[in-house]
Amino acid sequence: MASNADIEMRWVDAWNDVYDIVGARRDAPCMLPDWSIVTLDECLGWLQESVYLGYAVWVVEGWVGHRWGIIANRGAPVADSGAAADPAS
Repeated sequence: MASNADIEMRWVDAWNDVYDIVGARRDAPCMLPDWSIVTLDECLGWLQESVYLGYAVWVVEGWVGHRWGIIANRGAPVADSGAAADPAS
């Protein structure tokens, strides 16, 4: 089981990745795995909830509808090793 500190770091890392992509564009759209398009704040909440449920999460930049935004993903639960692997790499 991952420690609370590991869990906290996973979602902080995910949030940092989001902000690296969007910069100051707080209106950037985010697409979730179910193809729903949500606000940046909803996306951040989804990432945090997913991490606390034990999922590995990652974000990439890409086209969301007709705008450049964030594509959020989650995968198999994270193993006890604590490191969330980005399957895109």
